[in-house]
Amino acid sequence: MADAVYRDYDSDALYAQYNNRAQISEEDLAAIKDDQNARSADYRANAARKHLDVPYGDDPRERLDVFLPENDGAPVLAFIHGGYWQWNDKEGFEFLAKELNAHGAAFANIEYSLCPSVTLAELTNQCQRAVAHLWKEAEALGFDRDRIVVSGHSAGGHLTAMMQATDWPAFEDGLPANLVAAGLPISGIYDVEPIRLTPLNDAVRLQPGDVAAVSPMFMPPRTGGPTIIAFGGDEYNEFDRQASDLAENWAKQGVETSTLNMPGRDHFTALSAMAETDHDLFAAALKLMALR
Repeated sequence: MADAVYRDYDSDALYAQYNNRAQISEEDLAAIKDDQNARSADYRANAARKHLDVPYGDDPRERLDVFLPENDGAPVLAFIHGGYWQWNDKEGFEFLAKELNAHGAAFANIEYSLCPSVTLAELTNQCQRAVAHLWKEAEALGFDRDRIVVSGHSAGGHLTAMMQATDWPAFEDGLPANLVAAGLPISGIYDVEPIRLTPLNDAVRLQPGDVAAVSPMFMPPRTGGPTIIAFGGDEYNEFDRQASDLAENWAKQGVETSTLNMPGRDHFTALSAMAETDHDLFAAALKLMALR
């Protein structure tokens, strides 16, 4: 029997827990992405009120989109896409904005550089600067800076929690401690140590000494806003365990936390629920933005 490298998992078993693309067939995954891409392209082209490719830094990938509802001064869901910090672009996730806009919420879609061209620490810093930019430019962009709810899927779930663990006044003078009003991480990885021990780390390049500084599991939640930690009921056990452990750790530090287990959802269809108006995940997003 092979030796355990993390908890009770040997190397192969650990990789199997985090190899989400092996969870469904290539055909099913392609169908999900094709549908999301088509809906996203349509909304990107036809949304009535939007700011596209707003720069928040000098790098070509340091840009974001904002899609607005009919009314100014709405709360905003700041979304950070996934892809194990090494894949995907913000284009393809605009489909999430349509129903949120229709229900009175703004939607910001954040882009960032990908590993291995940057470290995970640098990537996280980009997302912090993007969220800070949303707060500073909220009036010009047309939403309420006091109701920024951060959300993200998979690697974006990790980055969501990192935004909640950011000491914003220390990050930049003039920023409020409660810059992030609430968080909705979806299918995230909050202790990145297991990633370091799998082939996924070939691009991320985490070293043993890097893990604590980029693992929200081991960081205090600075903003204190409520957190709903979502995951699919059909995901691998580690995603359930990571969500439950983060909820427990942050609740001990005074944060209002809960988990949302979505029955019948795998890693990829978990995100789809954000665009389904009758789903608990969509309701959770509205609740955190005080729209329900």
